[in-house]
Amino acid sequence: MTLKTILVHLDGSSNAQARVAAAAALARQHDAHLVGVAPTGWIVLPADGPGMLGLAEYQQAAMDQLREQADQCVSQFLEQALSLGVRSYEGRAELGNASEVMSLAARYSDLIVATQPNPDEPRSEQSTQMPQDVLLRAGRPLLLLPYVGECEVASAARVLVGWNGSREAARAMHDALPLLKMAASVEVAVFDAPEDVDRRHGELPGADIALWLARHGLNVKVSYVPIKVGAGEALLSHAADMGAQLIVTGGYGHSRLRETVLGGVTRTLMSSSPVPVLLSH
Repeated sequence: MTLKTILVHLDGSSNAQARVAAAAALARQHDAHLVGVAPTGWIVLPADGPGMLGLAEYQQAAMDQLREQADQCVSQFLEQALSLGVRSYEGRAELGNASEVMSLAARYSDLIVATQPNPDEPRSEQSTQMPQDVLLRAGRPLLLLPYVGECEVASAARVLVGWNGSREAARAMHDALPLLKMAASVEVAVFDAPEDVDRRHGELPGADIALWLARHGLNVKVSYVPIKVGAGEALLSHAADMGAQLIVTGGYGHSRLRETVLGGVTRTLMSSSPVPVLLSH
């Protein structure tokens, strides 16, 4: 796989500039076309009442304002992409809610770049839910950046890969190859209780997939991490211990209902990871 089209979500949040900078760095590194998309979002119509504009007039005025805000996001993106030296780029505002717009645009891209929702910054439910929806609907890998700090994904030297033998994890590993090949070191780690280790994937957990990565020319280390806490928390703890600058793992291996009930790994990483995470479903 190669990265030739990178999609970045545009909005008016405080971390939009850092998100575009991270996507632009990847575009320069991989000589990829960078696409910035700003969804307008929708409005919730209030009940019509005395002294108010008619619903149609209100809706038109509100949508015009949303369109103007999206156009401003695109203008800022174009200026930033030019200043950062991106060779090929385009920006556009799209009518619709963030999940639908970004999921559709992602199908014509190799990678989507978005940011964790910032709990301290008011955002619409549509925008907050967008990363999860895109991961499930788009059929493309999602690079989710933390909402605080700089994100130097293009220069990530140490990468942690969470491996459990699942289809989603295999998909993530393949999708991440362009980034893994740029890393100085890659650690493949299996987080599981001893009684839950799946021996169908070899006597040494993670060894088979590490051999596959090594054939791609990667410098790979394999670790088995027995756990007593949730796998998501264990993965983040291990990433901190090794100084990982990027985490790669599968996303939503179970149904969304089960993820919600059990507090799954995906939900933990998407809400709490202090470093960028590449997820595939």
